[in-house]
Amino acid sequence: MKQLYTMMKFQVLFPYCALLILGTSPALFSQLRFEGRIPPEVNTLSITMEYNRIFSIIAPRRPADRSPLKIIYYSKNRGSEYAFALPEWGGGGTIGGDLIVVPMDFKPFLQQNFSQVTVHELVHAVLYRAIPGVDIPRWFHEGLAMMLSGELSFEENAVLSKAVLFNRLLSLSSIDSVNAFSKNRAELAYGESHAVLLYLVDQYGMEVISECLTAARKRHDFWKGLNDAVGLSPLEFEDIAHKYIASKYRFLFLVTDTYAWWVGIALLFITGFFFTLRRNRRRAAAMEAKEQREAEIAVLERENNEKEAMKIDAKPTSPNDAAF
Repeated sequence: MKQLYTMMKFQVLFPYCALLILGTSPALFSQLRFEGRIPPEVNTLSITMEYNRIFSIIAPRRPADRSPLKIIYYSKNRGSEYAFALPEWGGGGTIGGDLIVVPMDFKPFLQQNFSQVTVHELVHAVLYRAIPGVDIPRWFHEGLAMMLSGELSFEENAVLSKAVLFNRLLSLSSIDSVNAFSKNRAELAYGESHAVLLYLVDQYGMEVISECLTAARKRHDFWKGLNDAVGLSPLEFEDIAHKYIASKYRFLFLVTDTYAWWVGIALLFITGFFFTLRRNRRRAAAMEAKEQREAEIAVLERENNEKEAMKIDAKPTSPNDAAF
């Protein structure tokens, strides 16, 4: 994991260092065009450099595609001139490799911010551009987009953990229909996709991404490309990935799910209350029994004293004690 972190850190910093060393304008590498009201946290220069970083990971032996890519930030509910069909939970969308749309009046998915949403969508656009004509599964699209945009949250871990606990992990093929899912089911689909990509990189290294996609492009089939890269059939890969997720996330909801924390705290409080109540009742019963025993002993002692006194009073008087 330490080597993985170092490699990912290098992939993040390399484009920035290259620009500083070469003094090259990012516009030379790509033609990103921003429209609409750009969110304050979105730095267009950083997004441009992210485009080049993503392209270098997906297709390291090819120059980045410089054809125009439009990124539109718009409002769904304020009479915007733009109208795009997104899922009700959707925080952004990519149309082919030339257009990205990000609605501004929507709470980003799984605790993202708008900068992460933009980078997430860039990954989809680069996949379309770098691997044209290949049907890449949705789980790979979303998992890679989440990984390269740096999306990670306690919420995602909790969703996966509960899915493992209740045996509700999705089949990878079903994730192709994620746009029709409810918000909760979509959160699971995205989280599971992310976990599968993390498994791939954890087991085979960051280079497995480009190896898989390069082979897929040559063979015009994603699963054949994945098989060339890791030597696993679709069924074998899914089975191993699910086992990885189960081993990693099974009990994480106990520390990541705030609802579970509050339920646990409430149960501890109730248990403690009844334990204290029971202990106090036992103490009260013991004290009452002790007081009763002490009272009975006192009664017996008083009765014995009275009997002794009566014996003394009833004793006959000696003749020597008589008065004349």
